[in-house]
Amino acid sequence: MEEFPCEAYYYRIGRNVRRLRREKGMTQEGLAEAAGLSIKMIQKLEIGQKGFRMETIIKIAITLDVSLDNLTDMREADRKLTFWQEAFYAMTEDKTDDEIKYAVGIVNSVFKLHKQYLE
Repeated sequence: MEEFPCEAYYYRIGRNVRRLRREKGMTQEGLAEAAGLSIKMIQKLEIGQKGFRMETIIKIAITLDVSLDNLTDMREADRKLTFWQEAFYAMTEDKTDDEIKYAVGIVNSVFKLHKQYLE
């Protein structure tokens, strides 16, 4: 497995927690209460903020009724990343650097506007 910064692990664990929580039909508040944690801790964990303790992950795994490897599993994220990387390469293989920069700028603007109007 390729190495990448610890921050990536925190982010991926957070994404897995969010996905599993939603699959169970739980809110962040519900998960926090059921696990005996603060809502702030759940929010920080789900956005991938580093610094949470193993005890926190164990409480969440028990509350969500999943094994620790379900929370820390990186394989699904790796498959998705590989898929999107390959899709990007296929779309851009015949484009110039300037065309790619232009397209990325447009996508970036769309995401910024999207976030602005959803908040």
